[in-house]
Amino acid sequence: MQSGDIEDLFEIIPRIGVLRDQRFHKPLLDLLNHKDPKRREFAAYSMGAMRDPQFLEPLKKAFKPAQSMKGPAGGSLQVAIIEAIGVIGDDAAVEFFLPMLKEPCKDRKTDKLPQWIVESLGAIAQQGGERSLDALLELTWHPDPEIRAQALAELSVAYWHRPNEIADSTLERFCELTHDRNRAIAESALEALQNLADVGCRRAERLFAGEGS
Repeated sequence: MQSGDIEDLFEIIPRIGVLRDQRFHKPLLDLLNHKDPKRREFAAYSMGAMRDPQFLEPLKKAFKPAQSMKGPAGGSLQVAIIEAIGVIGDDAAVEFFLPMLKEPCKDRKTDKLPQWIVESLGAIAQQGGERSLDALLELTWHPDPEIRAQALAELSVAYWHRPNEIADSTLERFCELTHDRNRAIAESALEALQNLADVGCRRAERLFAGEGS
């Protein structure tokens, strides 16, 4: 891993995810601090593939140095770290992610950072993360309409495999936002309700049938 061809390393990530061998831990932790950003990126994706919550703290610590890197390599490394945290699915990541969504993007390299974070919160929510579900609901009040719309989409997807477990407060928020003055928000809320109805959410079905909630 330290000296192998980087393209070959990326090709073995799926195998690492299947094996999830504890012997990968130290080499991956070492690579997460490697001077080569591509090897750090490989380490982050591999940690995500292993889905081990023990990697959460090292990934969080590796994020700040990635933010300080110049050029596209820093952006790619940030994406890898955020995606890995989402795949690991530890609900404790909420406290790490939410403060970053309150910070304005400082340059073009990080202007998609909120999108990556909301996607990762969605991935955690799909795995049953209650704090992530609450965070996504909170984000439907975010001042940035793009974040609000994406949070709506991620919330609906989080319930696709358990559509009738969605909280009444979440459905009420969806209904409220179908009347939002921002057209993109209103359309996202309507689509979220429609998607839930399509996967068998009885309350969403009744809303579309005009029976109320």
